[in-house]
Amino acid sequence: MKKVVKKLLVIALMLPLLIWSGDMESYAAENPVIIEGNDRPGNEQLPSKLDGLKQWKLEIENGSPKSGNYHNGMITLHFNDAKSFNWNSKLRVKYVFVKGGNGGHLYTYSKGETMGKNLSAPMNNGGNQPDIGHITFYYEEVPIELFENPIIGDGADPWIVRHSDGYYYYTQTTGNNITIWKSKTISGLKDAPSKVVWKPEEGAPNSEHIWAPEIHFIDGKWYIYFAASAGDMGKQRMYVLQSETSDPFSEYSYPEGTSYGKITTPADKWSIDGTILKYEGQYYFAWSGWEGDVNVSQNIYIAPMTNPWNVSGDRVELSHPEYDWETVGFPHVNEGPQFLKNDQGDLFLIYSASGSWTDDYNLGMLTFTGNNPLEPSAWEKSPEPVFEKRPEAGVFGPGHNGFFQSPDGTENWIIYHAAKYEGAGWNRNVRMQKFSWNEDGTPNFGTPVSTETLLKVPSGEQPGTLTPGFPPGYQFEAENAYVHQAKIVENTAASGGKKVGYIDYEDSYVAFDVDVPPGEYTLKVRYSNGMGKQATHHIALNGKDIGEISYKSYGWDNWRFAEMDVSLEQASNTIRISKGKLFTELDYIELVEKNPSVLRYEAEHAEIEEARTINDIAASNGQTIGDMDEKNSAVAYRIKVGETGDYKLSVSYKNNTEQMSSHHIMVNGELAREVAYLPNEQGDWEISSETVHLEKGVNTIELSRKAGAVEVDYISLSKK
Repeated sequence: MKKVVKKLLVIALMLPLLIWSGDMESYAAENPVIIEGNDRPGNEQLPSKLDGLKQWKLEIENGSPKSGNYHNGMITLHFNDAKSFNWNSKLRVKYVFVKGGNGGHLYTYSKGETMGKNLSAPMNNGGNQPDIGHITFYYEEVPIELFENPIIGDGADPWIVRHSDGYYYYTQTTGNNITIWKSKTISGLKDAPSKVVWKPEEGAPNSEHIWAPEIHFIDGKWYIYFAASAGDMGKQRMYVLQSETSDPFSEYSYPEGTSYGKITTPADKWSIDGTILKYEGQYYFAWSGWEGDVNVSQNIYIAPMTNPWNVSGDRVELSHPEYDWETVGFPHVNEGPQFLKNDQGDLFLIYSASGSWTDDYNLGMLTFTGNNPLEPSAWEKSPEPVFEKRPEAGVFGPGHNGFFQSPDGTENWIIYHAAKYEGAGWNRNVRMQKFSWNEDGTPNFGTPVSTETLLKVPSGEQPGTLTPGFPPGYQFEAENAYVHQAKIVENTAASGGKKVGYIDYEDSYVAFDVDVPPGEYTLKVRYSNGMGKQATHHIALNGKDIGEISYKSYGWDNWRFAEMDVSLEQASNTIRISKGKLFTELDYIELVEKNPSVLRYEAEHAEIEEARTINDIAASNGQTIGDMDEKNSAVAYRIKVGETGDYKLSVSYKNNTEQMSSHHIMVNGELAREVAYLPNEQGDWEISSETVHLEKGVNTIELSRKAGAVEVDYISLSKK
């Protein structure tokens, strides 16, 4: 039976980038090559690969280099002195030539590095370090890297910290040990190396129910705080481990003078989710605990510390569940305290509220308004949650968070767990997204993004200057196909609220009838594999076997794409997916054109000025750019085209006002056109098109405010 198809502009050949190694080096290769003379064409010592690269050169006059942003902000240089410097860049830098004296050093970068340290020219014949004469960057421009949530397919209670060695160290609840992951990139965590750094002694008071570990670097050593018991969850207490060295993968032991590393107050009550704060030179410990010995309510407490493992005073209650949004589920819960500071030094405590097993688990906030963190009146509770479920986007139970900054320090991110689907309870995965700050200095976490929304990786993780382009595609839901010896299952994590599972038998299959224009396509299968091993399905086209498709394991109900090329010689086709090795569930398939005549560019992946990103499930990628009502509001796309000529530029927009709105279209800094947006009070997405002239290579297309206010979803380009 034929099914109605929905034509989409979808991502193609982009998701494989999501599994790029998370352990790539970020700094300059050691032992740079010495080049005699200069890096001018004709110097046979230079590699031939330089010829096809773009270059940017900085001449340093009078031995007085200046740190700052260069090359239209694409390269940042920090000079340690006249003889060495550090750099970071959004460009994919392949080589850096540093000239000084009679020769230069040629540094090679091959792993997607975004920064380098302590670059210099070679020593002169007298063994002295010469001043730098000039620097040449050889680079190419590549699209910005993207990722989609979850970043960890199965897990809860995430904690992450970025260390001075340029690595992120991550941990989460594993239940019976402490495991640490090490990665250069957050988006690469799922493939990052890990190590079990501690296992408890059998029968010890902290040997079971090991929950919510946190790792902190304090005075040259690492401290891991965690909750545990001997097996009775009603006797959970907080414990701490101390590293033997400054290496987080080193051995750990209990701090001297403690009993199994136990941290407690004189009251010695049930406690979990401990974290440490250093404020004006004094350490404080905060956690979630019971007031007495009966599990009626979990409250947030704080106490002073003499050092990272000893509490030195009585506990003080800072928060207890009181609002409706804090009291869903019984017992009532305030837990997972996390401290957060803004650039002005204002202090906040973000905590999780309501039952962690409920869809209504969310984040609340206390704002520190006094002088003494031990004074309850110095903390003001926000009357509304600051981060909560978003059913229309399939997000339930977001909570127990941590915070981190992007590798270049320009962005703030929140990492949290959420239920995999509505009613999933403690079946959770780990997600992250960028957040901003309000004008009053408070954090603005926005709303949780959908797991189908493609986000830019944290700034400085990977090189990328071009706005990614997405070709057209056709989507077919598995539940609308012919399902044989398998089952359609309700599931809010799937795109249509349903998935096809139980493809368990030799004669199990799902047959998709597809009507699309003949041509070359990428078949993308959105799947879920929780086997812990690679699984497969057999693919048949019009009754002919065309091979197997492989599915990596990222956990059940964590949807990912697997791909293979298909050639469709006719408009009407049947694609059958049948049982292969092990087991996999299906959400939908997409057929994406391999030779598209049009590409889509998302506004949220462009450069934004005086506007903000809005989560909107009706938008093509689940996000739009809105509040473009300031004088300098603009969205700038950096796009590479294959030939010079006229292009049709179409803008997907929403104009909810009663008046006509418009944007200037700037191409490479020059006013090219104006694009008008008709009012639409119903809030529907509309298309407005104009013609622009583009040059072969990289062009910058900017939409800047002229009149009115609109939301922009995406632009598309096609050659006329």
